[in-house]
Amino acid sequence: MTTPSEGPPVGLLLRLAHVRARDLFTAALRPLGLKSYHYGALLVLRREGPCSQRQLAEEMATDKSTMVRLLDDLENAGLVTRTPVPADRRTHAITLTDEGRAMIRKAGAVVAKTQEELLEGFSDAERRTLQELLVRFTGYKAS
Repeated sequence: MTTPSEGPPVGLLLRLAHVRARDLFTAALRPLGLKSYHYGALLVLRREGPCSQRQLAEEMATDKSTMVRLLDDLENAGLVTRTPVPADRRTHAITLTDEGRAMIRKAGAVVAKTQEELLEGFSDAERRTLQELLVRFTGYKAS
């Protein structure tokens, strides 16, 4: 086991990185009527396909009440639908609409530009290393 290195704690640095990225992405996505967590939900639905609200909340590591508000926003914008699951009346399948898939494409260009801003000053090798380390750290499942 290694001893902690000098410098700020990793948890603090991750929190500050999260806040910086969230704020930049939210500002960049605002003209599209999205917030960063809306875009995150759309990406999960694209990757996982139709899923329950509970599954989506688990994938996004968020609570039930936050997920209800998030899905209300996305449904009101016409980006997702909630369809009752015949086998379980209490469960709804959350599905991307055509408008939702189109929004992912539009937002993708905005996100790519913002990602460039976030990673400005990093070499291509450093960018790949950072992404690889974060995927390993978070256990993110890519499709």
